[in-house]
Amino acid sequence: MQLVYKIINDEKSFEEFRTLLKSSSLPADDLNFKKDLLVGYYEGDSLVGTGALEIYSPYALLRSLSVKLGIRGKSVGSTITEYLMNEANKRKLKAIYLLTETAQGFFSKKGFTSINRDEVPSEVKVSSEFSHVCPASAIAMVYNC
Repeated sequence: MQLVYKIINDEKSFEEFRTLLKSSSLPADDLNFKKDLLVGYYEGDSLVGTGALEIYSPYALLRSLSVKLGIRGKSVGSTITEYLMNEANKRKLKAIYLLTETAQGFFSKKGFTSINRDEVPSEVKVSSEFSHVCPASAIAMVYNC
């Protein structure tokens, strides 16, 4: 499978991005392509994967990782996650945080570790993901860059 990534920076691509997130039952209404780093992975003209970093310097929040049904199991999620981790390293961020309800094992394999929510820096806790979008049952994880 030949995948091409594209930074999401226009309205049309952003709506496509949000549609894929919603089809994966992930929140999409609080994203901002003008502020956040949103990346889409395409197979031809078809968007098949998404991922995002919200920057809260010197930290980031990884979110919006989704892979289209029918494409899952082909390492697309790994490719997107590794791209975002590399971007965080390039930007000299200290750590990447995330919340997950279903993918703790996946992120553990990428080097993320589970933490208590109270260990998350206040800079990241102000995000909509931490403050009200994700349920209290979601597991907080961190990757130290």
